[in-house]
Amino acid sequence: MNAMIPTIVIVLILYFAAMVVIGWMGRSKASNFEGYLSMGRSAGVLLLMGGAIGGQIGNGFVVGGAAEGAVSGLAGAAYGIACALSTVVVALFLNNFIYNNGYMSMTDYTRKRYHNEIPGTIYDLSTAISSIGLIAGQIMAGKALFEALGLPGNVGAISIAVVVLLYSQLSGLWGAFATSVIQTGVILVGLVATTIVLFSKGAVGEMSAAIQAGNLASSSLDFSGLSAAGFAGMMLPLLLGIVTDQPTYQRVNSAKSAKISRIACYLSCLVMIPLALMPAFIGSYGSFKYGATGNSAFFDVILMELPAIVCALIIAAVLAACMSTIDCGLITMSTVLTRDIWQGTLKKNPTEAQLKKITLGVNIGFMATSTALALSASSILGLLNSVYSFLAAACFVPFVGGLAWKRGTAAGAVAASIVGVATVLISWTGVVFPFGSIIPAGIFPVIPSAIAYIIVSLCSKNTEAQAA
Repeated sequence: MNAMIPTIVIVLILYFAAMVVIGWMGRSKASNFEGYLSMGRSAGVLLLMGGAIGGQIGNGFVVGGAAEGAVSGLAGAAYGIACALSTVVVALFLNNFIYNNGYMSMTDYTRKRYHNEIPGTIYDLSTAISSIGLIAGQIMAGKALFEALGLPGNVGAISIAVVVLLYSQLSGLWGAFATSVIQTGVILVGLVATTIVLFSKGAVGEMSAAIQAGNLASSSLDFSGLSAAGFAGMMLPLLLGIVTDQPTYQRVNSAKSAKISRIACYLSCLVMIPLALMPAFIGSYGSFKYGATGNSAFFDVILMELPAIVCALIIAAVLAACMSTIDCGLITMSTVLTRDIWQGTLKKNPTEAQLKKITLGVNIGFMATSTALALSASSILGLLNSVYSFLAAACFVPFVGGLAWKRGTAAGAVAASIVGVATVLISWTGVVFPFGSIIPAGIFPVIPSAIAYIIVSLCSKNTEAQAA
């Protein structure tokens, strides 16, 4: 492997330089703050697919999927499949609602629905907190890559954070989507090529023989490594979280039309479902062949099985995809903290120059916090699942309740968020709630949150919130 390092380093440098050039080319798309956040509603199908797929590939989807595949075989694709299904949820239930109303964030909706700033502020703060975890997940994937190469993981994680912070200000959402398109294409080719190489070397035959001999669990080549309840526990928090996911609002709202955004969602699902199986298989083979475990399972296999130049391209694409996803996370921070809270709730009217300074300050603070979390966390998928559970607990009921029930009030929305978040925090201490064997832990907080929403809304005197 040491002989491959120079090739990998050279390709990484060239690849990252290309990403920066793309960002520089798109700087006109972010000439003002609104363009930075939405690219002026000019995105076509390809850019939107890049945003949807690129937001998953390179972290939990590839690196985490391979890590889970090393433990549970093809069932390790559960998270990737859930990511794919989430795009269908967006297309069917959210796309037209977001686009036709011009909602840049859920705060735009809560202001209109509840005539109150507090529910939206809770959403903004919850999104900011969860974005820290999402960014940390991307940095963890990059850290795992550096460690797999025999390089210092912490140094790699910090380097990723610094580089993204430098180029994230160039072209805003357009740059994040444009780089994601290229990265997604390279990773797609890389995963397919890796899978074909393993098949051609008889990987399936070797593993099947080991299973028949009793030396390998049958789950290595099937989905028996994860129960239906386990799959639901992985999928449902993500599906609930996607309803209030800030990048979803920005991605849909950046499209040329609602139809184009919807088509991009469906095509993204079609690409991601078969793609999700490949990292799980690669990780499962890595566990069998090399004893690979954890976040390095993916990298161990490609380093051992692929030619240097192909391996270098895949590694560069995975790392760059992590960086692009971080870029989207930073834009999310700018939306919820600068646009929604600073300009909206606090009624500030800063100049474009002041907005750039505020955005840079927000990005530096949250990047430092996310990096610290990435250096201390141990599981990418565990971290991502916790993030989606937290966001769903804080925001799902106020959003859906406001749509489905006209009697829902601002006070009820606030109570729902407080109870949901409190339930999540209690569960993180190890407390097991009732019906734990039936209701996944990531879903349970929605139940007391809904109860609080109904009771407080019924008792509330806030008649302004009756408007749909």
